[in-house]
Amino acid sequence: MKTFFKLLVIAVVFAGSPCFAQSAHPTQESLNKLFELTSVRGMIPKLQEQMDGMMNGMMQSLLSNKAVTPEQQKALDAFRAKVMKIQAEEVNWETLQPKLSEIYQNALTQEDVDGIIAFYQTPAGQSYVKKMPQIMQQTMLMMQSSMLPLMKKIELAGVELKQDLQRIDQK
Repeated sequence: MKTFFKLLVIAVVFAGSPCFAQSAHPTQESLNKLFELTSVRGMIPKLQEQMDGMMNGMMQSLLSNKAVTPEQQKALDAFRAKVMKIQAEEVNWETLQPKLSEIYQNALTQEDVDGIIAFYQTPAGQSYVKKMPQIMQQTMLMMQSSMLPLMKKIELAGVELKQDLQRIDQK
């Protein structure tokens, strides 16, 4: 019985030590500070613009440069207005902030957030925040230009797979 109590005391002591302590989730207050410093809220209109541009590209792709009648244009305009309304309802700070907070709280500790906040309060951190939209825009353009050749290669691989499967079926 004495051995049991000794083990229990040792377990309690070690459970309270830093190597076994679980790091605290960041507070909502600290996340709000981080979101403010990184201008996350200000990125939402840019995200909406990008989504609008993607939708325009999709609509043009669907039309394949075909002539559009006034009636078809009216339907396209109504669709675009409907999508923009849905987007405004779904992609806004009030909707995204709780979801972002949950993601950050699950991924980061309070210590992480404190360190990140400290960085973003420096001139280098603020410079990074100011330049991030340009970096993201150029990254998106690079990804879009990379996707076309990638999609063509994937399409070719799909054709080859289809031929392979047909050969197998013929055996």
